[in-house]
Amino acid sequence: MELKEIKQQFFTYRNGMLADRLREAGDCHHVIFGLNLPQIVDIACMAGNDKALAEQLWANDTTRESRLIAPMIYPRELMTIETAREWIEAVENTEVADIVCHRLLRYLDFAWELCEEYAGAASDMQRYVALRLALNLDALGRIADRDALRLIAEREQERQCALTAPLVASLLED
Repeated sequence: MELKEIKQQFFTYRNGMLADRLREAGDCHHVIFGLNLPQIVDIACMAGNDKALAEQLWANDTTRESRLIAPMIYPRELMTIETAREWIEAVENTEVADIVCHRLLRYLDFAWELCEEYAGAASDMQRYVALRLALNLDALGRIADRDALRLIAEREQERQCALTAPLVASLLED
């Protein structure tokens, strides 16, 4: 599937009411088609895994649906730690962070390394990604060092960051 075909699918499924609600809720993207997640997943399934296409879509940071579908079609085995860092540092909101973590980063061999690295970031969003990724790894049973995870959560709790507080609460409950 080519970029043009994916954009045509976005147009086919567009939902103006949902797009308007997302804008009213403060979504930062300039272009919002208003697709729901199952529709984006369906398009991703049709597209298959394609690194070049995923990178083109990820680079289209003004379009919500492009940012959401990119991690779904990026071949996991081709993601490098350098590219993962670039993507983490480019995440613009929690919706994109959640999808990047759930659909891509949690499957990478170096996922825990990314959690540890970004848990101390100055950026609230990067720390959000680290914590969301930790929750995803925990759900998969891929946290070897529970004490390190608890320490990350406790340090974040001390920051009293409204963005990360719900994630911290979830981590500390376990």
